[in-house]
Amino acid sequence: MSYDTAQYLLDRANIHDTITKVPLYYDLRNIAGLRDEVYAQELYLDYTSILGGEPFTIARDEWVDRASKIFESFSSTQHVTSGLVIHLPQPNTPGVRRPDTVSLYAQVAGHMVGHPGPDGSSGFAQNGGLLEAEVQRDPALEKKGQNPWRITKYKVIKRWNKGNDDVLSHAQQNYQ
Repeated sequence: MSYDTAQYLLDRANIHDTITKVPLYYDLRNIAGLRDEVYAQELYLDYTSILGGEPFTIARDEWVDRASKIFESFSSTQHVTSGLVIHLPQPNTPGVRRPDTVSLYAQVAGHMVGHPGPDGSSGFAQNGGLLEAEVQRDPALEKKGQNPWRITKYKVIKRWNKGNDDVLSHAQQNYQ
């Protein structure tokens, strides 16, 4: 079966939704959404340019649990993912089939407010850069009528930062 325009557009929209749920669900602290709508059963993570350490592969439930502890590091956050470039094949091309795995790039930025200190003030840190990600299609989810695309790779490459990096210290401890 060829890869038609309608399926291409649906895949593109579903992949976009999966990726943009990450920053929204981080900021909403939506742990169930991250587990049920975003990540594959196993994923490769690389936040080393922001949080240090080494890249690693981790089970979805373990990462979601770890992420919830990272969220506790901040009194407030705002993450943004934009400019997604999704590498899907062009539809209606002879010999082109629907992909099972798709890579993409995007721009990302994070704004983190620390918990107030003894003097009542909160530290603030910002950073931004590039996202390299990969999503995989889950046929079982598709059969249920759900968005079938789940993240299997998520790598953030920091290009800039501003503010107080000490705000990230608690998050760094919970990252690995």
